[in-house]
Amino acid sequence: MISYARYFLQLITALVVMLVMQSSYAAQLQLKLPDLKGKQVSLSDYRGKWVIVNYWATWCPPCAAEIPELNAFHKKYSASKAVVLGVNIEKDDIEYVKEFVQNFKVVYPILQASDPVSSPFGHITALPTTFVINTKGEIHEKIVGGVTMQRLESVIAEQ
Repeated sequence: MISYARYFLQLITALVVMLVMQSSYAAQLQLKLPDLKGKQVSLSDYRGKWVIVNYWATWCPPCAAEIPELNAFHKKYSASKAVVLGVNIEKDDIEYVKEFVQNFKVVYPILQASDPVSSPFGHITALPTTFVINTKGEIHEKIVGGVTMQRLESVIAEQ
């Protein structure tokens, strides 16, 4: 009987450790980066909405190709249920990034990444990479490669 008590205690301890680890992982999902004007923008600012976090660069042709899709999605849903946040990974020439954003008529907020290969959601191994964050602030999906408005609409329609 004593061995069952010991096993039960070990099981409870393991569960507590897992819960603590899970809660600290959830805390790591916070994103707080400056926009192109230096204002800090946080993922938590959009709690209750779907947030499309799109990592991109000006030198990436697939990134440029998806901008009209992201613009259309943001225009349609930003007042109601979803927003797009673009995260530019380039650190060298912010003025060039601003000019690029203006020329491509980007309508969603553009943030500057603090680390070009890492994010609170995981490593960025290719561009573009898009993380779909649900209304609770949890990662719903990671998309590597270009996205379309239709794809994003199908994801947010799931809930």
